[in-house]
Amino acid sequence: MKFGFRAAALVVALGAVAVAPALAQQVQAVIEYGPHNVPLYTQWQVQWDAYRFDRRHVILGTVSSFAPYRLEVERHDGVTQMIDLKNGTVILPTGATPTASQRVAVVGYYSKGTFIANRVLLRN
Repeated sequence: MKFGFRAAALVVALGAVAVAPALAQQVQAVIEYGPHNVPLYTQWQVQWDAYRFDRRHVILGTVSSFAPYRLEVERHDGVTQMIDLKNGTVILPTGATPTASQRVAVVGYYSKGTFIANRVLLRN
């Protein structure tokens, strides 16, 4: 069976179309890192719904209480954790305020046994 140049080009083009979504997903998976090697997430990650996450830099759970510079989160295992927020902690979506029973991902780092939040991502 002979393939002409156009047929071969069509096969290559179709293969590229099939690969494009996979490449797009890989590009989206690239995460930038900030100080303390903390990931700079800007939106809720799909894997967090299945509780797959970086346990050194992310805490998942529901908000128990919120006050300026303090966030209390009940984790999936039932443990309640107090988290310190600092000047510059970003709460996303912008303008939102954490409320009780809302799902949350807190991204930050541990310092002397305390989790310090760089970003708080609220689940819509």
